Amino acid sequence: MDLYRLLGVDRNATPQEIKKAFREKAKKYHPDINPEYSEYFKQITHAYDILIDPEKRRRYDISLGKLEKKDFSRIIGDILSEFLGFHTKPVNGEDIKVKVRLSVEEAYHGSIKQIRYKRKVTCTTCGGNGITAESSLVECDRCRGTGRVKKAFIEIPCITCFGRGFKIINPCPICRGNGRTHRLETKKIQIPGGVTDRQEVVLEGGGNDGINGGNPGNLIIKVHIKDGKYRLKKLDLFTELKVKKETLKEAGGISVRDIDGNIITIPVEETDRPVRFRIKNRGYRTSDGKRGDLIVKLIPV
Repeated sequence: MDLYRLLGVDRNATPQEIKKAFREKAKKYHPDINPEYSEYFKQITHAYDILIDPEKRRRYDISLGKLEKKDFSRIIGDILSEFLGFHTKPVNGEDIKVKVRLSVEEAYHGSIKQIRYKRKVTCTTCGGNGITAESSLVECDRCRGTGRVKKAFIEIPCITCFGRGFKIINPCPICRGNGRTHRLETKKIQIPGGVTDRQEVVLEGGGNDGINGGNPGNLIIKVHIKDGKYRLKKLDLFTELKVKKETLKEAGGISVRDIDGNIITIPVEETDRPVRFRIKNRGYRTSDGKRGDLIVKLIPV
């Protein structure tokens, strides 16, 4: 059985990291707190006693190295392990991408949007290790605790124990020993003003939970701006305004509101045809201060 895997630490882990990993497990599985975990506690204590002692660890690493030579076949096996998802060290959770549709006004001024999405979270029943009070650990009889088996000229992860070196008898019934379950999340997200179409807003830690104590991934919100009263093209805002011919004849001009709510008066002569007016620096403004123009299409009716 791989003692590093049992404690959930990397093989290059420092004594401080080994102590921390053992303390966290001992706190949770000590027989004085949870007597049903006494067998598992013995195993992690045995792993700690060997790995924390420099000489014992040196001898253990030598014996482990004889079983796992760092040659080409081993490197290929490591790559295959990662590809198949057989992780034995802390791995950060995956990012999740969701789309949010905003009106031009919502994107310009900023808005709060409620979103729902599924994410993988650490199983609360087993704490993410797939083990409950009814579970027990036994050395994998296929790989004999190494986590790997020989296939042709390469070593590959043992599919019986998923590369861990041990099997869980009666794994957690909630996550089936995977350590993570799916949960539907509902979050209110603050979208800052001045975002642009297809821009991504990142919410740190909102993605899937990590594996073996890894950090959670991020929630990446991709903004899509839809047309409405305004149509956005690059940073220019386009809008149409229908006005009665009589009004143009009598008033000699027309008043419009820009996206900030300011009133702009446009002098217009009587016309039977649509006309366009470009108003400088009254268009869309990004978060870094860049601003486009407002283009008003006046349509006499």
